[in-house]
Amino acid sequence: MTQQIKMINFKTHLSPDPTYYFGNRITHELGKLIKQYDFDKVFLVTNDILLNLYGKELTNIFDQNAIPHIVVTIPDGEHHKNFSNLENLCEKLVQNQISKGSIIIGFGGGCLTNIVGLAAGLIFRGIRYIEMPTTLMGITDSTLSNKQAICGKTGKNQFGMYYAPIFLFGDTKYLLSESISGRKFCITEAIKNGFISDGNLLEYFDTKLDEDIAAYSEADLNELALKIIQSKLKILKRDPSEKRYGMTLEYGHTFGHAIEFFTDGQIPHGLSVAKGMCIAAELSHYLGYISQALVDKHYYFFQNKLGLDISIPEHMSVDDMMKSFLADNKKTASGVKYVLLKELGECLNPDGDYQVFVEPEIVRKVLTEYKNKHAYSSKIA
Repeated sequence: MTQQIKMINFKTHLSPDPTYYFGNRITHELGKLIKQYDFDKVFLVTNDILLNLYGKELTNIFDQNAIPHIVVTIPDGEHHKNFSNLENLCEKLVQNQISKGSIIIGFGGGCLTNIVGLAAGLIFRGIRYIEMPTTLMGITDSTLSNKQAICGKTGKNQFGMYYAPIFLFGDTKYLLSESISGRKFCITEAIKNGFISDGNLLEYFDTKLDEDIAAYSEADLNELALKIIQSKLKILKRDPSEKRYGMTLEYGHTFGHAIEFFTDGQIPHGLSVAKGMCIAAELSHYLGYISQALVDKHYYFFQNKLGLDISIPEHMSVDDMMKSFLADNKKTASGVKYVLLKELGECLNPDGDYQVFVEPEIVRKVLTEYKNKHAYSSKIA
């Protein structure tokens, strides 16, 4: 059943602020929205799987609206989020006569739209960009920050920029083709928002996760996505640049990014961050800031409610993790800083940037105890 488009407006530190067109079964409106702009042609960038599933629908919309278009596919996934893939995409677009008057659409999950968004920002110093996420993580999380990045040889998201699309377009019907594990991994980021900002959100998920995630209807997915979007916008409203209060969104990410990068994306982002949040909670507890009960609440949601494995990979040593932190984007001249909990719904903020320097020996001790406590499992979800 077709729904009316919901327009979500939010402030960023970029100008102009993009509008987010959100709803269920709204893609038929895409052509009309694109036609608001003057352009020579549209470049649809996606992966082979999504092209096979939805390519005909999208190109039909372009044809019906007399929109000249070219379709480009690229490899997708965390292990393709690199300079080689970015360069190949940029060269393909230039070879196909992209111009300053063109529009690029990134149609896919967060990895793909990161690469496409970065290419849009680089080509001719900026081509207009439309972000069209197809995963729950993309629709609710990565789209809202305007962060475009690729990974380097030593760490995740080392090279990138802030680059805002002219608009975001989230049709939740595409979530039906996402794996159940993909849904779970996004929910971990939403649960994070509960731990750092809004404890009431955890009550919502405590009830919502009693339902079978695999059986969620389109209406369920639409409601869930909107709930998660609102939880993140509540944080971004206070700090659109994510330089101070918005840094709380990085809770669990220093540890999580290390795991994700070390495994070349085989442990996906959401699962890596779930592991990272459990480690961050243990570190917060070790330093005397939060209770054991709040630590256990992490395990309750990630292990009991979502059924996730929260162990550190067996082949990843504590030394590997400590080394990876040196490439983290929160590293300063004084050392690595971490986002830690002060209590449910609040992060520590000793210096105004919601980050805490912790002596490496303490971090090493907590990591060693954590790794010994949680036996490794190869289970993903």
